[in-house]
Formats: sequence, C-alpha cells, structure tokens
Amino acid sequence: MPALSDHAALSREFPGWALWLSGTGRWWASRKVELTAADVAAGCVPFLHADSPEGLAEQLRAQEVLGSRHPVTG
Repeated sequence: MPALSDHAALSREFPGWALWLSGTGRWWASRKVELTAADVAAGCVPFLHADSPEGLAEQLRAQEVLGSRHPVTG
C-alpha cells in the first residue's frame, strides 16, 4: 500500500512532525514542539497540508529551512 510506505518515509525524514493521511485523502503534518515567537516571525507554521506526500515533503523541507535559521535553545 503506497500510503503506508509514503508515511514511513516522511516520518523518517521529518521526525519533528506528526504526520497523517486524512479521510479526505489530504496529507497533514503537525509540529511536535511549540513554535517560538522567532519561529513564527520567520514564517514557521504549526500545521501543513497537501494533496500528495511529495507536496507535503516539499512544504516540510521549506519549514525545516526556516526553523533552522532560528534554533530552539533549551
């Protein structure tokens, strides 16, 4: 089943995100950590959605770049 292998591949590539395929066939991602004000100002968002796993992966990669400019310190 392609959706399961797509989900597994995305989960491995983006461990900081919870991923799922909705009943409507859309792919969703939710951050596992809360965004900081700096993250939001940089354009980071808590949720993403796309029509395909490839589309979601593209958005996730863009978000990872934005987030890497403002590393979370703890």
